[in-house]
Amino acid sequence: MLADLPGYGYARVAKTESAAWNDLIRAYLHTRPGLRRVLLLIDARRGVMEVDKEVMTLMDGAAVSYQLVLTKADALKPDELAASRAAVLAAAGSHTAAHPEIIVTSADTGQGIAELRAALALLASGR
Repeated sequence: MLADLPGYGYARVAKTESAAWNDLIRAYLHTRPGLRRVLLLIDARRGVMEVDKEVMTLMDGAAVSYQLVLTKADALKPDELAASRAAVLAAAGSHTAAHPEIIVTSADTGQGIAELRAALALLASGR
C-alpha cells in the first residue's frame, strides 16, 4: 500500500547507480495499476526539474495519479515560497494524472506534515 522509493533526481551516488534506480522506479510505476496515488517530492528551492517532468509524463502515460509535495518550505522567504508553489502548480497543470492540490511541507518546522499525514490516511482508507 505504501512504498518509499529512492530519489531519482539529486543523489550523491554514482551515475550508474542513479540510472539503475531510475529504471527500477519507472518499471515499478508503469506496472502498478492499483496504485492509488504517488507522492512526488519537489524541493521548493529547485522547483520542477527536467527529471521530474519525465516522471510526471511517465505517470500520465501509465494513468498513475500523483500529487506534488513541495519540501524544504522553510528554506525560502514567504514571497519566494509563493512563487515556487505557483510555478510548481503551473507545471502540474499540463499533466493529466496530477492531483490538483500541492502540499507544502517542511521537516524542520513541521509545516504541512499534519496535512500530508491526513492525505495519506485518506488514501489508505480507500476514500
